[in-house]
Amino acid sequence: MTGAKITNREKLNIAAAAAAAAAVLAMGYISVSVYGAPLGSMAVMAAFFALYVQIPGLLIIRYAGLDRGHISTALALGMFAGWSFEIAVYFIADLLKADILLLLAGPLMSLAFIYAAVIKGDRKRLIISRLRIRRLSPAFCAFMALILFYCLVNTQYLYVAPELSDFTYMNPDKAYHMGLINSLSHDYPLMSPWINGVEINYHIFSEMLFSIPVKFFDVQADAVTQSFGPFLTAYCFGTCYYSFFREMSRRPERAGVYSLIVVLSNLYISRYEDTSLAFKFILINDNSSGYGMAACLMTIILIGRWHDAFREKKQERHILLILCAAFVMVTTGIKGPMGAVTVAALWGTMALGMLLRKISPKTLPALMLITAGFMLVYTTVLGSKGQANASGASLIEFGEMVDYSYWQDPLIAFLKAHGIPGSARLLIVLTVFMMFFLSVFFIPFCIGYIREIIMVLSGRKDFVPEKVLVYAECTVGLIALFFLNYSGHSQVYFGLVSAFLAPVIAYWFLEDMEELQPASKTAKYVLNATVCVMGLTLLVTTWSLTSYLGSRIEIAEAEADPAAWSDPYLNISRSEYEAMEWIEKNTPEDALLAVDRYYSVDPEHYSYQNRWDNRYFLYAVYSNRFSYIAGSGYNMRAAEWPRRKEMIETNEKLYDPDNASRGDLARELGVDYVVVSRRFTDIPDLSNGDYELCFSNDGVDIYKIAS
Repeated sequence: MTGAKITNREKLNIAAAAAAAAAVLAMGYISVSVYGAPLGSMAVMAAFFALYVQIPGLLIIRYAGLDRGHISTALALGMFAGWSFEIAVYFIADLLKADILLLLAGPLMSLAFIYAAVIKGDRKRLIISRLRIRRLSPAFCAFMALILFYCLVNTQYLYVAPELSDFTYMNPDKAYHMGLINSLSHDYPLMSPWINGVEINYHIFSEMLFSIPVKFFDVQADAVTQSFGPFLTAYCFGTCYYSFFREMSRRPERAGVYSLIVVLSNLYISRYEDTSLAFKFILINDNSSGYGMAACLMTIILIGRWHDAFREKKQERHILLILCAAFVMVTTGIKGPMGAVTVAALWGTMALGMLLRKISPKTLPALMLITAGFMLVYTTVLGSKGQANASGASLIEFGEMVDYSYWQDPLIAFLKAHGIPGSARLLIVLTVFMMFFLSVFFIPFCIGYIREIIMVLSGRKDFVPEKVLVYAECTVGLIALFFLNYSGHSQVYFGLVSAFLAPVIAYWFLEDMEELQPASKTAKYVLNATVCVMGLTLLVTTWSLTSYLGSRIEIAEAEADPAAWSDPYLNISRSEYEAMEWIEKNTPEDALLAVDRYYSVDPEHYSYQNRWDNRYFLYAVYSNRFSYIAGSGYNMRAAEWPRRKEMIETNEKLYDPDNASRGDLARELGVDYVVVSRRFTDIPDLSNGDYELCFSNDGVDIYKIAS
């Protein structure tokens, strides 16, 4: 403060910030006190993210000349600069077999930043010193608190620490990613945590980052994904989205309002009338797609900065180009389809710019470098024998994603009943899909998209590469969403790029109409009509979001009550957790476990052919061990189900008391311990000369295989 009187608006901002901070603290308190989030591990993870990612990233962007803008942009760009740095160090340390590099590189970078910013007196570069609480808008504060609540009520508030509860919920996707984190903590290349001896490639740059504290600081993988994950998702996505609106809008002071409207719009209402498929994948921390989307947004900002530096021949253009390539690679490594959309759209943007003589052909080598970085990650980290088209069908299948819409069948039945021709039905269905996909932004996006293309091509608007890139990514994302049949539900990630970029196009259109309305009655009418329609739609989508959150609160309250659990295939028991703790403390780190527990589906409804049925509970998730056969559905194409069936039947022979050669089979498979889930299977004592009972409690028997 400078002694100037605080205005009423600033008082409101301070009150909103205080309320949001109180809400965050309350949510954190509930996480720890009710659901058992480990406070120590949470503190370690926060320190890890600060010292290994955020602060080193701030040092990098300082030398790239990117730290002079708004604090949100500095933090967001620094976040992924640091993320890129840690991934590079991970591979270098693994290549040189020098873990000390991975342990020390981040803290040394942080010390260098602190030395430059504080000890040498360059405090204006200390990002946090720019924070002014009185300037934080209430909308921004509400936005950040709301997305954190969304993350928590779908993640931590479902997951009671196993040692506190007789039974606790376990999400199969998160269990899989816990296994990946534990596997990567044992070094790269990644071994399947669920199939012995199988190397897999996956969207692993988030898991790779989180494996570092698991490797060095004794943090459990469930604390990373279930407890710390929701807070990091909210911080990462929230900061980047707010920064994106500040940087891309002519009214940066509205960035908080713009962000809040996106949350209240409940984008991509699809499977149920109150459920946003976009938020499900972005905000609740499944498959880390929120980090991928945030990286995608910051890549757009960075490419704009690089092009400006290239055009003006600034000295920083070379380091900015390297950062552009690194951001694309990190986006791809976190979520491959989002990286593919970015690169394809970048080529389209540059090609159009060259045709219009707005971009120099001299940018081609830079574009090829960025593309080479993308291809390196996509063909190595993602190009595995187990990760092809999981559906087993053709790669091209028009409109498959529309099938996720709850309204599709009744709409088609209605149209058929009224004699609407097939081609017209398809057009109507796709239009309705886009209305639910974009919700509040449907009309301004459609009008603004067409209008902008016409104006840029006609020369009435400047060719701004980063803005054209936004349009290009929307186009590529929608085409891929509608036409591809890509690796199960991974196809949805193409469309999520379009979903989260569409709002900024809608806001650009509204800003254009605002500027034109003093001189144009038509612009004023269009603006008022559009805002009115958006407002009415926002009432509906806000009700939808409120309904969804209300239902999640009820579920979260039920999860907190151990007596509420009845489905053994969607929870773990305290006896199983005790067994996992025993495994961690009493078996070698490279031990291979055989497990027999079907995780997510009752055997009466189980199918070898359904990859989603082939998810097993992982005792190895907590114990940092591997397990034989479990989860094979994640690493095989649908057409490979006979192999899956053979592997599962082989595994069952390890549990057959009449199989006298089960010890030989275990040794042949490399199995060190056989885990019997007595809560699910009626298996008598398996002890013999090869199977030594080494642990037993109410729910689990563990046998050691004689060498």
